[in-house]
Amino acid sequence: MKQNLKKINIYSNLLNDAIESFEDFNSVSTGLEEFSFALKTDLDINTFFKSKTIDVEQKVNLFSNAVSNSMNEILVEVLKVVIENDDLNLIPHIANNFVLLSKEKLNISFVHVTSSSEISSSNKDDIKHSLSELINKQIKINFETDSSLIGGLKIKVDDKLYDSSLQTKLENAKSKLVGV
Repeated sequence: MKQNLKKINIYSNLLNDAIESFEDFNSVSTGLEEFSFALKTDLDINTFFKSKTIDVEQKVNLFSNAVSNSMNEILVEVLKVVIENDDLNLIPHIANNFVLLSKEKLNISFVHVTSSSEISSSNKDDIKHSLSELINKQIKINFETDSSLIGGLKIKVDDKLYDSSLQTKLENAKSKLVGV
Protein backbone atom coordinates (compact mmCIF):
# COMPACT_ATOMS: atom_id res chain seq x y z
CA MET A 1 0.00 0.00 0.00
CA LYS A 2 2.88 2.37 0.80
CA GLN A 3 4.18 1.87 -2.75
CA ASN A 4 0.75 2.75 -4.15
CA LEU A 5 0.64 5.97 -2.11
CA LYS A 6 4.01 6.93 -3.51
CA LYS A 7 2.81 6.29 -7.05
CA ILE A 8 -0.45 8.20 -6.46
CA ASN A 9 1.54 11.17 -5.17
CA ILE A 10 3.96 11.07 -8.10
CA TYR A 11 1.22 10.91 -10.74
CA SER A 12 -1.01 13.54 -9.13
CA ASN A 13 1.92 15.89 -8.50
CA LEU A 14 2.97 15.58 -12.14
CA LEU A 15 -0.51 16.59 -13.22
CA ASN A 16 -0.75 19.38 -10.67
CA ASP A 17 2.65 20.79 -11.65
CA ALA A 18 1.58 20.87 -15.29
CA ILE A 19 -1.60 22.89 -14.84
CA GLU A 20 -1.46 26.67 -14.89
CA SER A 21 -5.11 27.69 -15.05
CA PHE A 22 -8.61 26.79 -14.01
CA GLU A 23 -9.27 25.68 -17.60
CA ASP A 24 -6.28 23.30 -17.42
CA PHE A 25 -7.64 21.95 -14.14
CA ASN A 26 -11.10 21.37 -15.65
CA SER A 27 -9.59 19.65 -18.66
CA VAL A 28 -7.44 17.28 -16.59
CA SER A 29 -10.08 16.51 -13.95
CA THR A 30 -12.75 15.89 -16.60
CA GLY A 31 -10.39 13.62 -18.55
CA LEU A 32 -9.56 11.62 -15.43
CA GLU A 33 -13.26 11.28 -14.55
CA GLU A 34 -14.20 10.16 -18.07
CA PHE A 35 -11.36 7.63 -18.37
CA SER A 36 -12.07 6.25 -14.90
CA PHE A 37 -15.78 6.00 -15.75
CA ALA A 38 -15.00 4.21 -19.04
CA LEU A 39 -12.78 1.69 -17.25
CA LYS A 40 -15.50 1.08 -14.68
CA THR A 41 -18.49 0.81 -16.99
CA ASP A 42 -17.24 -0.50 -20.34
CA LEU A 43 -16.37 -4.18 -20.12
CA ASP A 44 -14.48 -4.14 -23.45
CA ILE A 45 -12.23 -1.26 -22.39
CA ASN A 46 -11.65 -2.77 -18.97
CA THR A 47 -10.84 -6.20 -20.41
CA PHE A 48 -8.49 -4.70 -23.00
CA PHE A 49 -6.41 -2.79 -20.43
CA LYS A 50 -6.36 -5.65 -17.92
CA SER A 51 -5.43 -8.27 -20.50
CA LYS A 52 -2.08 -9.98 -19.91
CA THR A 53 -1.94 -11.24 -23.52
CA ILE A 54 -1.92 -7.78 -25.12
CA ASP A 55 1.46 -6.08 -25.23
CA VAL A 56 1.79 -2.93 -23.11
CA GLU A 57 3.05 -1.00 -26.13
CA GLN A 58 -0.13 -1.88 -28.03
CA LYS A 59 -2.24 -0.68 -25.11
CA VAL A 60 -0.35 2.61 -24.91
CA ASN A 61 -0.50 3.18 -28.67
CA LEU A 62 -4.21 2.43 -28.91
CA PHE A 63 -4.95 4.65 -25.93
CA SER A 64 -2.83 7.48 -27.32
CA ASN A 65 -4.43 7.27 -30.75
CA ALA A 66 -7.93 7.12 -29.27
CA VAL A 67 -7.69 10.13 -26.98
CA SER A 68 -4.88 12.37 -28.24
CA ASN A 69 -7.29 14.77 -29.97
CA SER A 70 -9.83 14.93 -27.17
CA MET A 71 -7.83 14.79 -23.93
CA ASN A 72 -5.41 17.18 -22.27
CA GLU A 73 -1.90 16.56 -23.62
CA ILE A 74 -0.23 16.30 -20.20
CA LEU A 75 -2.94 13.94 -18.97
CA VAL A 76 -2.38 11.69 -22.00
CA GLU A 77 1.35 11.49 -21.21
CA VAL A 78 0.76 10.71 -17.52
CA LEU A 79 -1.89 8.10 -18.33
CA LYS A 80 0.46 6.43 -20.80
CA VAL A 81 2.90 5.94 -17.91
CA VAL A 82 0.06 4.70 -15.71
CA ILE A 83 -0.82 2.14 -18.40
CA GLU A 84 2.83 1.12 -18.86
CA ASN A 85 3.15 0.51 -15.12
CA ASP A 86 -0.20 -1.33 -14.93
CA ASP A 87 -1.47 1.19 -12.38
CA LEU A 88 -4.97 1.71 -13.80
CA ASN A 89 -6.51 0.73 -10.46
CA LEU A 90 -4.95 3.89 -8.98
CA ILE A 91 -6.75 6.34 -11.31
CA PRO A 92 -9.60 7.22 -8.89
CA HIS A 93 -7.03 7.88 -6.15
CA ILE A 94 -4.84 9.91 -8.53
CA ALA A 95 -7.90 11.98 -9.48
CA ASN A 96 -8.82 12.65 -5.84
CA ASN A 97 -5.27 13.62 -4.89
CA PHE A 98 -4.93 15.80 -8.00
CA VAL A 99 -8.11 17.68 -7.04
CA LEU A 100 -6.83 18.29 -3.50
CA LEU A 101 -3.50 19.58 -4.77
CA SER A 102 -5.11 21.76 -7.43
CA LYS A 103 -7.65 23.28 -5.04
CA GLU A 104 -4.76 24.65 -3.06
CA LYS A 105 -2.65 25.72 -6.02
CA LEU A 106 -5.38 27.45 -8.01
CA ASN A 107 -7.61 28.63 -5.12
CA ILE A 108 -10.61 26.54 -6.21
CA SER A 109 -13.76 25.71 -4.27
CA PHE A 110 -16.27 23.02 -5.14
CA VAL A 111 -19.86 24.15 -4.96
CA HIS A 112 -23.01 22.06 -5.08
CA VAL A 113 -26.31 23.91 -5.52
CA THR A 114 -29.61 22.13 -4.93
CA SER A 115 -32.90 23.76 -5.89
CA SER A 116 -36.52 22.69 -5.93
CA SER A 117 -36.80 23.18 -9.68
CA GLU A 118 -34.54 23.56 -12.70
CA ILE A 119 -32.55 26.80 -12.73
CA SER A 120 -32.23 28.66 -16.04
CA SER A 121 -28.75 28.88 -17.54
CA SER A 122 -28.64 32.67 -17.07
CA ASN A 123 -29.53 32.26 -13.37
CA LYS A 124 -26.88 29.52 -13.08
CA ASP A 125 -24.32 31.94 -14.51
CA ASP A 126 -25.45 34.64 -12.05
CA ILE A 127 -25.21 32.23 -9.11
CA LYS A 128 -21.78 31.04 -10.19
CA HIS A 129 -20.48 34.59 -10.67
CA SER A 130 -21.94 35.82 -7.35
CA LEU A 131 -20.60 32.87 -5.37
CA SER A 132 -17.18 33.18 -6.96
CA GLU A 133 -17.00 36.86 -5.99
CA LEU A 134 -18.41 36.21 -2.52
CA ILE A 135 -15.85 33.58 -1.57
CA ASN A 136 -13.10 35.12 -3.70
CA LYS A 137 -12.24 31.83 -5.39
CA GLN A 138 -12.73 30.14 -8.72
CA ILE A 139 -15.46 27.57 -8.40
CA LYS A 140 -16.36 24.30 -9.96
CA ILE A 141 -20.10 24.17 -9.60
CA ASN A 142 -22.67 21.40 -9.86
CA PHE A 143 -26.42 22.05 -10.01
CA GLU A 144 -29.13 19.55 -9.14
CA THR A 145 -32.82 19.60 -8.42
CA ASP A 146 -34.61 18.04 -5.48
CA SER A 147 -38.40 18.09 -5.74
CA SER A 148 -38.71 17.53 -1.99
CA LEU A 149 -37.44 21.08 -1.38
CA ILE A 150 -40.32 23.50 -1.04
CA GLY A 151 -38.35 26.52 -2.22
CA GLY A 152 -35.04 28.30 -1.84
CA LEU A 153 -31.60 26.78 -2.27
CA LYS A 154 -29.14 24.53 -0.53
CA ILE A 155 -25.59 25.57 -1.35
CA LYS A 156 -22.62 23.49 -0.27
CA VAL A 157 -19.23 25.21 -0.62
CA ASP A 158 -16.52 22.63 -0.04
CA ASP A 159 -17.57 21.29 3.39
CA LYS A 160 -19.94 24.08 4.48
CA LEU A 161 -23.67 23.87 3.85
CA TYR A 162 -25.79 26.99 3.51
CA ASP A 163 -29.45 26.06 3.60
CA SER A 164 -31.97 28.75 2.69
CA SER A 165 -34.69 26.32 1.68
CA LEU A 166 -38.21 27.09 2.82
CA GLN A 167 -38.48 23.52 4.08
CA THR A 168 -35.61 24.04 6.54
CA LYS A 169 -36.95 27.44 7.61
CA LEU A 170 -40.33 25.82 8.38
CA GLU A 171 -38.67 23.00 10.32
CA ASN A 172 -36.63 25.54 12.34
CA ALA A 173 -39.77 27.58 13.09
CA LYS A 174 -41.60 24.42 14.14
CA SER A 175 -38.84 23.41 16.53
CA LYS A 176 -38.80 26.92 18.08
CA LEU A 177 -42.58 26.86 18.54
CA VAL A 178 -42.49 23.47 20.24
CA GLY A 179 -40.32 24.94 23.00
CA VAL A 180 -42.75 27.87 23.60
